[in-house]
Amino acid sequence: MSELVTDAEEPSSNAASLVAAQIRKQIVLGELAEGDLLPSEPEMIKRFGVSRPTLRQAFRILETEHLITVQRGSRGGTTVLRPTTKLATRYLSDLLRHRKTTLGDVLTARLMIEPAAVAQLARSHDADAIKNLSALVDEQRAAEDGAAATKAADQFHVRLVELAGNPVLAQYCKLLHYLIRGHVRRLASASRSGDIGLTHGSAEAHAKLAELVSAGAVHAALEHWRDHLSDIHAQLAARLDLDTALEAPE
Repeated sequence: MSELVTDAEEPSSNAASLVAAQIRKQIVLGELAEGDLLPSEPEMIKRFGVSRPTLRQAFRILETEHLITVQRGSRGGTTVLRPTTKLATRYLSDLLRHRKTTLGDVLTARLMIEPAAVAQLARSHDADAIKNLSALVDEQRAAEDGAAATKAADQFHVRLVELAGNPVLAQYCKLLHYLIRGHVRRLASASRSGDIGLTHGSAEAHAKLAELVSAGAVHAALEHWRDHLSDIHAQLAARLDLDTALEAPE
């Protein structure tokens, strides 16, 4: 850990941010693993050359980011947490809602991301990816209720982007489905039904995609998936105003 310029006894926001940035960097790079205990407070103060109030302010920053947890008291200590997909998704969704992003914007983004991933899968013709997609179709068909079928259908969409091999697009795909599912869940609740029909026929569409990917039919797979997404989006448009801003998820 790098030393910083010693500050006064009063907490310094700038110094606290710099200390937090140093620790955050070590967590992100894996130099500090989940479950690791940070050194004692006196040792950390000495290493960074800051006051106790400033160090504690830095810890509060990292606690807010869910990168550490602090247990106070004689047997206390500071434990490292790892960054999570769920937390990142919540931050990104909050930002999109702040910018008045609409459900229509989200659906358009999905229409840009998923077909490109499908084309990549069909082009690469990876046996493990094809096997994975087929297993997800079987899981969806075996679902015993609407909620389980919906979860399996969502997982198929997310997984096909993950299998395409780009972690950035995979993360954005998870965000999109998180936002879409929030709206669909509220709609289902309003209609007093756990299944509003958006997954009907999707298992067959997913099975056909797996077949096209297995055959290496890039163009046919791409067009099939665009048509499938467009059909889902049309069903949503018939039930929701796509131009309204996103709401906070439950």
